[in-house]
Amino acid sequence: MKAKNQQSNKRNIMNCAECRDNLVACLEGLLEAEQSRECQAHLESCAACRAEYGAISRLQERLAARGRVAAGVSLVEPVMRIVHQKQIKPERITIMSLFFKSRWGFGLGAAATAAAVILIIALAAPKAQAKAADVLAKGARAIANLTSVHLKGQLRTLPRDNFSNIDADSDFSPIELWKQFQPELKWRVEKTGRVAVMDGQQTILYLKPPINEAVKVAQRTTSAFDTDWLHRIANLSNTISNELRHAQAQGWKLALTEETGTDGRLKSVVSVMAKCGLPDDDYCKNKFLHDADTRRVYRFDAQSERLEAVQIYLAGGTNEVQIFDLSQIDYDQPIDPSVWQLNLPADVSWYHEPQKLPDNEKYASMTPDEAARAFFEACAKEDWNEVEKFYSPVTQQLKDYLGGIEIVSLGKAFSSKSYGGQFVPYEIKFKGGEVKKHNLAVRKDNPAHRWQVDGGI
Repeated sequence: MKAKNQQSNKRNIMNCAECRDNLVACLEGLLEAEQSRECQAHLESCAACRAEYGAISRLQERLAARGRVAAGVSLVEPVMRIVHQKQIKPERITIMSLFFKSRWGFGLGAAATAAAVILIIALAAPKAQAKAADVLAKGARAIANLTSVHLKGQLRTLPRDNFSNIDADSDFSPIELWKQFQPELKWRVEKTGRVAVMDGQQTILYLKPPINEAVKVAQRTTSAFDTDWLHRIANLSNTISNELRHAQAQGWKLALTEETGTDGRLKSVVSVMAKCGLPDDDYCKNKFLHDADTRRVYRFDAQSERLEAVQIYLAGGTNEVQIFDLSQIDYDQPIDPSVWQLNLPADVSWYHEPQKLPDNEKYASMTPDEAARAFFEACAKEDWNEVEKFYSPVTQQLKDYLGGIEIVSLGKAFSSKSYGGQFVPYEIKFKGGEVKKHNLAVRKDNPAHRWQVDGGI
């Protein structure tokens, strides 16, 4: 396992990328109570997302000011005209919700977001940027009111790592999403080593054998377990609001070209140069999609205006490396109901969120370095009751893997701007003599407020 991988996103449903997708709605008070609580909890523990929240707040003020001084330009009127044409009553209208409000479907959310965001881009961006933005907006309108979508592609990744893990040196592995919008939201995301399913009532992540572990969230979710980036492609209205928000606020570059496809039809190609904001020496840089500088390419059929393909390239250095290729998009095709079923083996090990112990203060007061040492020492002694205070679930696989290890060295904990925990460098020797050096990921944003191993083993 590697840092921030096998166990990551079991502990906290809202990770950095998901939190940032909800920041505008949180700022406007549009989130449901549970989502708002999760967003605020994440902001308390993550300086990077707090900084993003502050930047959006400042952007809101600038947009409001621009809306007041732009002579003869109304920010609300074009949106409301679309609303009335569709005979849809808006739930609530504010400047920022017109720009960035995220919705499950593609009705008012896509139309209102497209009109409002294109308007502000047109006020501030070069003509080429505005044209690229317009193609994105038309793409959203072309697939308004979908009942379902199916995405099938491939990602350069460690097959058993997180859904957003990228590894430029790895081979491509298949990744797939099924999503039903109507009559009830359901979704499934699957890659070689893991699958996540939201059946309309609950959300389950299953790590396939040999890991054979699962975690359940007893509620429906719009995305979870690091799947948000793929949901954003499926929810093209969200893609527009996010890509154009960053183009406006952070100077991302948009470009538009045209080409003839293999089917002989004209294609509109929008490229987005996306910056993650992490310095090059940050430990998490280029390990996950939301922690990488990328060039994102969206291909639309010029006649139907529908999105047909997506490619993502790892940017930087002398050569780009393609890390994602989405070549199949099926709109409004029937989805077999069995897709929403997840038949788990009887011997699956379930993750349980840590609760306070009788001597919880002893562990809550540990530094990340002390917690890492206590965890590895417990593994060395094969004291699995003690190990369970730092890691869940303690499976036979874990016992076979870490039982009887020898600690060679432990380094000083360090942090990443994109991660809510700490990393502790370590070197251990296994029973068979093999030596491993890596970084243990630990975090304490849990009900017990004690350090838990989150990956890197």
